[in-house]
Formats: sequence, C-alpha cells, structure tokens
Amino acid sequence: MKRDQITVENCRKALVALSIPVLFFSSVAKAELGEALVLCKHNKNVRTLRIEMGSDQKCKAIYTKQGIDQTIGSAQYLNSCTEIVAGVRKTLEEAKWSCRDVKEARTSSVSTVVE
Repeated sequence: MKRDQITVENCRKALVALSIPVLFFSSVAKAELGEALVLCKHNKNVRTLRIEMGSDQKCKAIYTKQGIDQTIGSAQYLNSCTEIVAGVRKTLEEAKWSCRDVKEARTSSVSTVVE
C-alpha cells in the first residue's frame, strides 16, 4: 500500500472505533421511568414528583426536594397516587412553578479508543 492509502485506512479505522461506543451506549443506556414522573422548575430550583409501586402492590407518591425523597402518600390503587401527584403539581403551578411530564430519560457515554 502507498503511504496515502495507509493514512486514509488508519483514519477510517479510527472513525469506526470512535463511533461504535457512541452508537452502542446511546441506544443501550435508555432508562424507562416508573409509572409517572413530573419535573417542576422555578428559577434554579427543581422538584420532582413520581409514583412507585411497592412490593406489597401499593403505590407510593414521592416528592423530591433538594435531592431528598419524601413519601407524600400511599394507596392501594394507582389512581389514588396519581391524584396525590396531580394535587401537588397543581399547588406548585399555582405558585408559578413550571411542571412537565417526563416519559423517558436517556444518557450517553463516549469512550476514547487508544491504539
């Protein structure tokens, strides 16, 4: 092979080696969220509301403030926990918080290949 062909081939291999981890991690690192997740923001403050199902088949409504989870209610039926979350969301929005439903979250990771 000529020198230019070797350089082009090495560049092609490097590009493929770098793109494979990005494609792999961006598709694999998809995190499905629980029954419900609401993200509320006001200035630089963030609050989350979510519903989790316990091993006893009861739901828990959880409020996160400054990184600390608080169970704000639990019930036998998911509908009841949904109402609890909706009530807290309404209260936050009336206090000028901006809330939105979050359906899924994605993370990605890039790794460096060293030859």
